[in-house]
Amino acid sequence: MMRSERMSKGALLAGLLGVALILCGCGIGTGPTQEIVIEEPLGSAAVTDVVLGMGAGTLKVQPGAEGLASGVIRCNVEAWMPEVVRTDSSLSIKQGSTKGLSGLGGDVVNDWDLKLGTGPLRLTVTAGAYDGSYELGGLSLQRLSIKDGASKSSVVFSAPNPSQMELLKYETGASTVSLTGLADANFKKMEFNGGAGSFTLDFSGQLRSDGTVDIEAGVGRVNIIVPAGTACKVTVDGKLTDVGLEGDWVTSNGTYSTPAVDSDPKGKLITVMVNMSVGSLTLTSR
Repeated sequence: MMRSERMSKGALLAGLLGVALILCGCGIGTGPTQEIVIEEPLGSAAVTDVVLGMGAGTLKVQPGAEGLASGVIRCNVEAWMPEVVRTDSSLSIKQGSTKGLSGLGGDVVNDWDLKLGTGPLRLTVTAGAYDGSYELGGLSLQRLSIKDGASKSSVVFSAPNPSQMELLKYETGASTVSLTGLADANFKKMEFNGGAGSFTLDFSGQLRSDGTVDIEAGVGRVNIIVPAGTACKVTVDGKLTDVGLEGDWVTSNGTYSTPAVDSDPKGKLITVMVNMSVGSLTLTSR
């Protein structure tokens, strides 16, 4: 096992241990499980900013709300009960402070199950050590920003975004993160910043516009998956030498291209810049 892989696994295990300590309720006073029902209608704003902020727990976001947002939040830590703030052009749901919590450990419940409507949105999520599940297919997202800590997270675009997304930004720590159907996100620019962990970026879907992607990763494993029929150029910067190739790639001076780049030079193109010094990178064309 290479030294970088040992460091990656060690950092990831440390992060997951932190998650376990939080979720087991160590030092957190728990009580009866309470429920907050979210039922927010659409406002008159052309675009609505939706901000979600939570710590440890589970977060599920998917389409299906008739208005702006709906769902249920279940929590058994009084100090963690979220505050909901609504204006005509924004919705903020943020977990309460964890400062000053004490008492015996127990089974902590902090489960957020939310649905969003089809109106134009800018979605911002800030989370700690959590388990995140995002199904964003068909939502009209003009911007998406997710920032989390030691997490296990899955983001899926199972249907095209009807809006042009100006920026898709994901920042994470020692995590396991997968993003699938990224061509359907319809982004102009994407930024991914990861620490130690395992990160999969799958650019499947319908590519309707050119997109640029900047990826920075520390001691981790990055897997970039591109359909063989999608035009994609990947340039590797930094000192990384561990690059694995699966499927058909055309290589030239540190740049890796799918065959579709040459076969359809006027087609839509994904341009990816990867900045890694250690860890491993796998490029998959299928």
